[in-house]
Amino acid sequence: MDMPEFVNASAFVHRSNSLYRPHPGEVLKRRVLDKTKQPYKEVAKILGISELNLSLLIQGKMNITDQLAQQLASMTKISADTWLYYQYEYDLYKGN
Repeated sequence: MDMPEFVNASAFVHRSNSLYRPHPGEVLKRRVLDKTKQPYKEVAKILGISELNLSLLIQGKMNITDQLAQQLASMTKISADTWLYYQYEYDLYKGN
């Protein structure tokens, strides 16, 4: 199947690696935790992680795993794929 002409004419859009990519924990804090009245203890329980791990995640000292991404997706309206993408972009930004 031939691709339509507009597809072949499209330029690749590249986002500079120097643009800041927040850690997924920062995204969680800004987009979810800052907007809820639930204590972190309850949020940690919902996610199935300890308060310490939630704190480490928010501080950018803990990475998003597949399992945690699924738990975050069930708690938020943000898909697991998106959480993992945030982690991937952050890792690329940091050079990990």
